[in-house]
Amino acid sequence: MGESIQLNYDKTFQKIDGFGASGAWWAQDVGGWDNISDIMDLLYDSKKGIGLNIYRYNIGAGQPTVADDPWRSTQSVEVSPGVYDLERDHNAIHAMKEAVKRGASVELFANSPPARLTKSGYSSGDPNGLSNLPPENEEAFATYLVDITELFLKEGIPVTYLSPINEPQWDWKGGQEGSHYEPEQVISLSRKVALELQKRDLPVKLLIAESGTWNDPNYTLTMYKRIMDDEVLSKSIDAYAVHSYWASEKDKRIAAEYFQQFDNMLPLYQTEWCEMVNGGAATLDAALVLAKTIHEDMTILNVSTWEQWLAVAKGDYRDALVYVNETTREFGAAKRMWSFGNYAKFIKPGYQRIEVDSQDSDVLVSAYVSPDKKKTVIVAINSTGQEKPVNFGGLKGKNASIYETSNNADLALVKEVKGLKHYVLPAESVTTFVIQSTGFLEGILG
Repeated sequence: MGESIQLNYDKTFQKIDGFGASGAWWAQDVGGWDNISDIMDLLYDSKKGIGLNIYRYNIGAGQPTVADDPWRSTQSVEVSPGVYDLERDHNAIHAMKEAVKRGASVELFANSPPARLTKSGYSSGDPNGLSNLPPENEEAFATYLVDITELFLKEGIPVTYLSPINEPQWDWKGGQEGSHYEPEQVISLSRKVALELQKRDLPVKLLIAESGTWNDPNYTLTMYKRIMDDEVLSKSIDAYAVHSYWASEKDKRIAAEYFQQFDNMLPLYQTEWCEMVNGGAATLDAALVLAKTIHEDMTILNVSTWEQWLAVAKGDYRDALVYVNETTREFGAAKRMWSFGNYAKFIKPGYQRIEVDSQDSDVLVSAYVSPDKKKTVIVAINSTGQEKPVNFGGLKGKNASIYETSNNADLALVKEVKGLKHYVLPAESVTTFVIQSTGFLEGILG
């Protein structure tokens, strides 16, 4: 018979703003390859690929840096203070424009102040893991960030957010771009950036504080209250950005419970995650972990965006969606790119999550309805080694298109059915059901 999956359209949760990935630091190389258009099709085209709609561009901090790998630092477009040349980051800007061409909006983010403004003189952090930005240089850093934001807007880039700080709690001591900030400096620097955006009347919101994990009392939880209690910052944000690294299901529940105390709580954006495991980067196992992480963030935290750390990488670390060979310039999609597509390709901006109950605790299910109420999208994850028969209850709609990511399928259309009532979820799979609701006339005549 199978276990029941019951939908309740009357109980709604967050509206979805989208799905994305970042251009750090691969784009400064791969953005110049002849096949960049094919790579961006996989990531940002809804027909040829998974249809992401958010691109994160890294505002580079430049040299010098303590990083052996050039893919762990970024070119700065700054020639000298107040003088910029976008050609200095030509390839990365080209990759961003390819995403924009396919409908993406852009979030600008900085891992570190430019090396010239840091205490250590390096863009890869302070060797002791302390804040690397002297307070007297905060204004200059804010000017740098907003100058570049304004340049991109003049280029026609649809910049929606500017993020000045990235994972401020970690002890960035070298190896890649990064900077530690104390909580007080998160507020003071963010204020200066907000005031600079305001002064120039730019149509861009702040994205802060991009804490590295959910259950962090100082950088995630009380930080939200501090920001919302600040008259400048509270008017400069329309979402609160956090990363899902090192966060268990319990951690996410603690954070969700904390945020419940606030009336008019802003949407939560999950703006960076990767699995942080070496080996098996392109496997189905990695794809199932990513899908489970999205499910938790959507259903426990009610996040409105979900964004992967790297869009593209080399090697075999579990940090990207597409993997490339620098020598041959060949590329291939990791299985996790397709499981990400089980969400991103079908759940579009404006869709709203609705309540769904799965009787089988091994089957993780979430459901979303389109703004016109004509389409329902259900994503079901079966991580077990056994097939799982399921029955659907409360479903509004008749015809269903079913897409599968598994060992045998890469987000493939595996079945189309009239009147979805039962289905057998394959072992180790992510399955998306796209259901067209019954039209008004059809309902009357039928």
